[in-house]
Amino acid sequence: MKLSFLTARSFHLILSGVVLLAFGLTACAPKTAVHATNTPELTAEPVAEAAEAATAVTETSPLNPAFPRLGMWWPDPEEQLLADIARYDWVILGPWDDPAYVASLKAIKPDITLLNATNACELSFNADFEIAENAVIREIPAEWFLTQVGSTLTADVDATTTTFSVANLTATDGSAVYDLFIPGDAVLIEGETVLVEAVDGATNTLTVQRGYVRPAAAHTAGTRLAAHITFWPNSWLLNLSTLSPTAVAPGSPGPERWGDYNARIGAGLLTTADWDGLLIDRSDPDQSWLIGNSTARTIDPDQSNTLLTDYSAFDAAWNEGLRQYEADLRAAVGPDKIILANWGMANYDLLNGNNFEGVPKDNPEDWRRLVFGPFRNGSYFDWTAQARQPNLTMIQTYEDDDGPAPDGDGAYDNPCADPGFTPNYRKMRFGLTTALLNDGFFSYEISTNGHGSLCLLWFDEYDNAGEGRGYLGQPLGAAVRAVPPLTTPDLLGNGRFASQTDLDAWELWADAGYAASVSLDSGTAVEGASSARIEISQSQGTDWQISFARSPVVINAGEDYTLTFWAKADHERPIGAWVQQNSAPWTTWLDFGAVTLTTEWQQFELGIPAAGSDAQADFIFGLGAETGTVWLDDARLQAGSREVWRRDYSSGVALVNATGQPQTVLLAGEFRKIAGTQDPAVNDGSLVTEVMLPPWDGLILLRQMEPQAYLPVTVTSQ
Repeated sequence: MKLSFLTARSFHLILSGVVLLAFGLTACAPKTAVHATNTPELTAEPVAEAAEAATAVTETSPLNPAFPRLGMWWPDPEEQLLADIARYDWVILGPWDDPAYVASLKAIKPDITLLNATNACELSFNADFEIAENAVIREIPAEWFLTQVGSTLTADVDATTTTFSVANLTATDGSAVYDLFIPGDAVLIEGETVLVEAVDGATNTLTVQRGYVRPAAAHTAGTRLAAHITFWPNSWLLNLSTLSPTAVAPGSPGPERWGDYNARIGAGLLTTADWDGLLIDRSDPDQSWLIGNSTARTIDPDQSNTLLTDYSAFDAAWNEGLRQYEADLRAAVGPDKIILANWGMANYDLLNGNNFEGVPKDNPEDWRRLVFGPFRNGSYFDWTAQARQPNLTMIQTYEDDDGPAPDGDGAYDNPCADPGFTPNYRKMRFGLTTALLNDGFFSYEISTNGHGSLCLLWFDEYDNAGEGRGYLGQPLGAAVRAVPPLTTPDLLGNGRFASQTDLDAWELWADAGYAASVSLDSGTAVEGASSARIEISQSQGTDWQISFARSPVVINAGEDYTLTFWAKADHERPIGAWVQQNSAPWTTWLDFGAVTLTTEWQQFELGIPAAGSDAQADFIFGLGAETGTVWLDDARLQAGSREVWRRDYSSGVALVNATGQPQTVLLAGEFRKIAGTQDPAVNDGSLVTEVMLPPWDGLILLRQMEPQAYLPVTVTSQ
């Protein structure tokens, strides 16, 4: 996410006469609203066992390196050896780095891919710097900042007045009251920002520090003032939405929005050196998640001081502005330059991949959805398949998943600086082998608060304990499940819909304003001679308000459960599935999320642990999202999980256990473990025909064959 101002670096704002508005380098994972019974924007992947068919081995090239593939964000070429930086396949530097490092790194490793960096919507500052050091953020027109709902001055102030009289200090939507200002807020007022020191409700006044980052000036009664929105310490949000007012900045051809200006400046970053492309940090959509995250109490996208009760139009306008910004940037840099997003919107036609920052987590639901999808903004598999080539999609795992320091000053206690520091090898393996399930890249870094500048971590799994990069070669096929089908009892029963008795064991319920009917359909089935056919004739758009339920179901807290079923519909549509209490407060114990049905039969297999124990729970298919016809067949709920995956390579195999239980994997052949030094209890060089994978772990094994020529990275000394 962020390169701390407190790293031992020099930051340069001017490069070949271009003001680098890419200076604020922050990013964040997009938030998603949680549904009462499922998360509709996160959907699970249909299990297509046909994907086990091998794909053609692709010839290695500089933009299609052998595996494992590695990337790195923001190393420090002033402090770290260039030979160490050059070990990665692609590296992000930044506009503060001397352009000479680009030529130096390519002299060491000619096929390295080097990206400059910009930011879609944030600019950083440092209030302790001299005014000249904040020149960039001082020149941004006030209209382009994303602010909260504000107020207006009720009396003129000069450039030294420290008490502001304002029209109001709160706003209400009729049910909640929102503070417009609180102590510590940075408040925008025309070309100035002031820092709120105190709020007096009795007199409707603010006590402020003048000229905070942006210079003090006189203001007249009636002038708008509103709090900046900050997500990362010492940075302010810019308004990328199409609702933003227009303005003219230095160099503007006329009135324009922030996105228009930022695209032009970002493209300028690629004209001053032999850069291969550009990272767009903080390029995630739907910014209403900023509300209530200690970031914003409200959002006022058009600076009208209007309190919104529904932010859907703002999110849509933000996404439209983000798309326009990326399209303008692509047009400016041309078709051959790389544009990489961080937690990006699924603009596959414009972007050369997406960075999945801070994943994977030890959560099977999140892991599966992010990896296999479809995830609302594109899963790892979606991005590797659909983004432009060369595709730099990456899994980026952190040793420390915390953000900036609690005191908010951006300081970070770097664990890598401790002489006794030992990385979390298990976490690294889990991330690396997750990346190896498809064709993306991987990076393991200390923290979002410094990235590669904190430490260039290197692992035995990166180069087979020093034998050479690219040692796995190329994939022999798609990722497949590594363990056999479950043999535990089916907790649903009657899910094959082979008879009217099976169908009668299920209950169809529709809420007011919804209507549905169910019947046995002997004209189409996957298992046996019939399936369940549900006709949804009335809907108001909410899945749980039509439920097709089987009760009672017995589940135990913490135990893994797998739902397997076949389904199709008369048109592409979502349905949900979950297990919940059968009485108030209707707590959800298992949330399998939503899946997208098509007009063809698909099998779905979804495994997650139970959040609680219940001997009388309801299993539910939620069908109320849309009208139409849904067919279901061979529905089973079993204890256990098969979220254990394998991908074979020409010289080895990658295994992932994304469950909360140890899993034994039979290898169907003899393989050798890496003979490593960092974690010899795992990488002991032994020959194995089966392995036990701990929870949330992964393993790379080597094929037993005649020695092959590795595809090493050629690195010369500095």
